[in-house]
Amino acid sequence: MDRKHVEKKILFISVALLLILAGSRISLTYGASCSSHIVNPSLMFNPGNPGLAANETFMIDEWSRRISLDAWGGISGSDYYSIFNNQSDVISQVTFILPANASDISVQDAYGDYSKTKIDTSPQEDHIKIDIFLREPLKPKERNEFLITYKLPSSRFISQKSWQDYTLELNLVKPENWIVKKFSLIISLPEGAELKSFSNANYKVERQGLSVKVILTEDNLVEFQTSHITLEYQYFILWRIFRPLVWTGLAALIGAALFFIKRFLHPVTVVTPVSPSILKKFVEVYEEKRRLSEQIQSLQKQFRSGKLSRRKLRLRKRSLDQRLAVLNKRLAELKDQIVTVADRYKEMLRDLETAEVEIETLNMDIERVEVRFRRGEISADARRRLMDEYNRIKSRAEGRISEILLRLQEENV
Repeated sequence: MDRKHVEKKILFISVALLLILAGSRISLTYGASCSSHIVNPSLMFNPGNPGLAANETFMIDEWSRRISLDAWGGISGSDYYSIFNNQSDVISQVTFILPANASDISVQDAYGDYSKTKIDTSPQEDHIKIDIFLREPLKPKERNEFLITYKLPSSRFISQKSWQDYTLELNLVKPENWIVKKFSLIISLPEGAELKSFSNANYKVERQGLSVKVILTEDNLVEFQTSHITLEYQYFILWRIFRPLVWTGLAALIGAALFFIKRFLHPVTVVTPVSPSILKKFVEVYEEKRRLSEQIQSLQKQFRSGKLSRRKLRLRKRSLDQRLAVLNKRLAELKDQIVTVADRYKEMLRDLETAEVEIETLNMDIERVEVRFRRGEISADARRRLMDEYNRIKSRAEGRISEILLRLQEENV
């Protein structure tokens, strides 16, 4: 009986030890599973390796924060970020930090505005953390730019010391694992305000008329030496009505001058018609210029697609450029003749030149998109969206040119 009793005790102790060991193994496994899902608070990677980003350092090419104070005590802010993915994984979420109590937050990148469903805000004690779920994941070696605008309550950030002395206080916070290559803080004071003191000695002041900007810059920022910024300035309350008063007085003077001119001088406006042949010639020369410009664009497209060699492109383009220079000289002469005879065409010709410059700028933008795509800096989908947007604006400008030329043709009928 004693032997059986001892065997039962040994069996009971063995089962208990096995259960304890199994429970410990489950606890350790669960703990390892949870710890492997800790993600980086500032840049989140795709789920291929969730724990990869936990201790990574991220290079931010540029971070520029602008704080603007208006005459009525309002504060508006904007943060610009240029982010380069220097890691080996795709980034699908980005986290930024804004000043505390920021409101009316909007986010946009190179592809447009983000909807509220793509932005998640988390208020903290001294800042607001916002998570942005990217519409286009940021692939390795790709770059994207973000602009975040917001409003700040003056009651939290501005305190009035006396009837004309004010103090602005800001806290600068960034993710710990960020290294910012170029950081700048730009504070714009209200018109007429004067800077008294600034807590950071490494600042400079820019003046534009009655406006004052305080600029603080730092390169290769790892952490802020002084995270609490204090700016004291002097502002006379009557400056608020200075600009409206100036505009009102100027409008009154112009109105009085026009009244006396019309009353005493009675100028007679003589409308001199422009010769129909000049208008007809202008339209013909301009249409020829448009055809040559389209031929040049066509040659460049053939060169990019490999259908035309560089030598043939240079030879043909040189001939077209020479003809284009002759046409531009002739158009300038005709413009002078038209404006000299009839001043009413000046605005029409100015609109024509504006549309022409806009088209030239868009052509250069399209060329840059093609170069970036060939280098692999942007995806095919991003190229398509940018090309569609540029071509849409270009078509609108070409439509304005066609409308102006049609009006000039109707004038000489």
